[in-house]
Amino acid sequence: EVREQISDLVKPGAVSVTRHDDALSNLFLPGFWPHAALYIGTPSERRELGVPDQGDDSITVLEAKKDGVKLRQLRETLAVDAFVVLRPKVTREELKAALTRALTHEGKLYDFIFDFRKSERLACTEVVYRSFHGIGPWQLELTKRSGHLALSAEDLMQQGLAKGLFEVVLIYGVDGEVLKLSDEASQTLLATLKR
Repeated sequence: EVREQISDLVKPGAVSVTRHDDALSNLFLPGFWPHAALYIGTPSERRELGVPDQGDDSITVLEAKKDGVKLRQLRETLAVDAFVVLRPKVTREELKAALTRALTHEGKLYDFIFDFRKSERLACTEVVYRSFHGIGPWQLELTKRSGHLALSAEDLMQQGLAKGLFEVVLIYGVDGEVLKLSDEASQTLLATLKR
């Protein structure tokens, strides 16, 4: 029901950051929010932007999970306990460049060691990093974690918000099963980043 309610708010380029309360990754990834995915839009939305449009209308997300970097359905990506949707502040041409770049990573293996120095394998946040970094104002700093340069989902959000690269669209599941939009969503998200 919530996914249907937000379908008009999620636009190509949106980044969803998610949390499964009982995921094992919560034990070793920093912060409340451990996972990110990139909404690439429907084929018709991509055609309108001039981006390759492979797939059917139900395949709208590029996401790296243990089975690799794949095109997936939004309902699969948002089948979680909590999620936030962030809209990148980019021009139409910058968005086209980012999504075109993103799709070049489809089919790669998952990066279990989270080493952003190489792009043969990608972790979830690396899909977003490799899509947007260097486009327009997008400059993201990698952090050394466990001996590797990486960008956690919380790092991505904190840098993106601090640098004005994202607009918070909505948040769900943080204070119970409540959907919050705009300013209320921003305040709730900021509170989770301080946990």
